[in-house]
Amino acid sequence: MGIDVMQIPAIEINHADRLLACRQQIEEAVHQMIFGEKQMEYSPAEIAMAIADIADDYILSLSKLNRAATH
Repeated sequence: MGIDVMQIPAIEINHADRLLACRQQIEEAVHQMIFGEKQMEYSPAEIAMAIADIADDYILSLSKLNRAATH
């Protein structure tokens, strides 16, 4: 008789884990955009709001594409 080898299940990365991993990857670049010396004419708050607005526009466009694809 052979010894049964226990199979380790594959770890599934859920949405929250992927979002956290993505954030960790891009956070430094975003901080450079917000606090970098090249952006002196705008406040960090203005830059952060512009980044959020751009991200929001992108998410809305993805939502529209997904709705169009399902109809």
